[in-house]
Amino acid sequence: RVAVSPAGLAAAGVVARGSAAARIRLNAAAVAARPVRAANTSRTTSPANVESSSARGDVAGPRAAFLSPFAPPAVTDDEGGVSATKEKTKTTKKLRLRIDEQWYDCTGWAKAHPGGSLFITLMDGCDATDVFYALHSYGPNGDDTAARRLAMLPKCGGPEDDFENFEDGSTFEFKGDGKAHSPKTAPHTFELNPSTPGGGADLKFAALRKKFEQGGWFARDPWKEAAVLATTVGLYALGWFLAKSHPILATLSLGLGMQQAGWLAHDYIHGRGKWCGVMRNFGALANGFSAEWWQNKHNMHHSFTNIDGRDGDIKLEPLYFLQDPAVTNRADNPAMRKWQHWYGYPLYAFTYALWRRHSVASAWARKDKGELALLAVHYVWLFGCLPLGVALGSILVGGFLVGALVTATHQTEEIMFEQNGQFVDIQFRSTREADVKGLEAWLWGGMDTQLVHHLFPTMPRYRHRAARPVIQEWAREFGYDFRISTSGEILSKNWNHLSELAHI
Repeated sequence: RVAVSPAGLAAAGVVARGSAAARIRLNAAAVAARPVRAANTSRTTSPANVESSSARGDVAGPRAAFLSPFAPPAVTDDEGGVSATKEKTKTTKKLRLRIDEQWYDCTGWAKAHPGGSLFITLMDGCDATDVFYALHSYGPNGDDTAARRLAMLPKCGGPEDDFENFEDGSTFEFKGDGKAHSPKTAPHTFELNPSTPGGGADLKFAALRKKFEQGGWFARDPWKEAAVLATTVGLYALGWFLAKSHPILATLSLGLGMQQAGWLAHDYIHGRGKWCGVMRNFGALANGFSAEWWQNKHNMHHSFTNIDGRDGDIKLEPLYFLQDPAVTNRADNPAMRKWQHWYGYPLYAFTYALWRRHSVASAWARKDKGELALLAVHYVWLFGCLPLGVALGSILVGGFLVGALVTATHQTEEIMFEQNGQFVDIQFRSTREADVKGLEAWLWGGMDTQLVHHLFPTMPRYRHRAARPVIQEWAREFGYDFRISTSGEILSKNWNHLSELAHI
């Protein structure tokens, strides 16, 4: 695998075909080329005249949805045309993933995949070892369902089986969806870590994961689980009790409860084992969130963190511009963009309102009667048992407290344009942790240990702080940049970033 950049494309013989496809011409130079790790490049802007966003299969499709990171992901699939001289591209190409150095044919499994076929399609041709163990049940994290299903998949050869020879003697491969290429003038943003030769899984990281497994770090502590649940339920009970006599206090209590319920529902969706399975729909009852919609949306973010065109959490246009429109080639809105640093944070108050809207739409579209019934119970309580002002106000308070924090540790970090299966490297380059304590740490709800969480999503959040120094030491040993700042520095960094892009 070759690092994708203008120079890398030339060295590897990559030639764009149509609107979304590319072929890799295998010649002596490409075979001899070896990717090297370089210093991180600055996030400077690039000139216009870049490849269209739809050509990279953008998450929100050709048109950005309103506050699009909260919209259901939908990847475009426009293969474009192929030149007449080489129009014999295969139509029966397999979807292949490599896990633990074994290639699996996922063509038939893709549609049956509980997380949808999109993830498998986008990871086609990549090593998915680290992302598989991060997000799936494989035994030590409480359940082994995914590992058993994986063992049943047919094994196959690697992507080289799809190579074709043509009359002129050339050989090329249809470019897998998982290996998206950069806009031609975008800054080079993807380098391989020395511990992942050829784009494979990080073997040193596998050893770290094994260390946590053997130490019982993925096990759930019943007392800690009960404590965090009781705190959240207590805030709801207090707010309900005060709703008619002290509406402002009730709104604040319920808003805090909704924020904490959001973090808790997030934990249950990531977690594995019987307890998390029982509590999977807690978010539907507490906050009106669809577990199915949230899981699929959020796992896209975890699998393709800060990958432009894959991670919807960094595609916020037209309300927020995290990149120069000249780089993304997405529609600009200068009239709004110049004010985004002023209205940005207040607008986060609508986060929960939008999540609720998409949750209902998702459950309705899927005709999920069980989830619709849970959502109905929630709304009967919300609007039937609470004054309207308290109900609406608590949604805004909870939404603001979550929205202002949930993306803060990602959106000013490196935004990349390639996905090549380098899961561990991507997490370190796209994520910053918050150095917080006490009440501030409680408000962050585990988002302060965001990098630990992204590396080990199924680990309970109350173990993250103890895991942090272990991972920091590992990162120092193997050359990764573990980024951590105070919450004030992170929020200031976000405001300054929006301000800089407002004035380009």
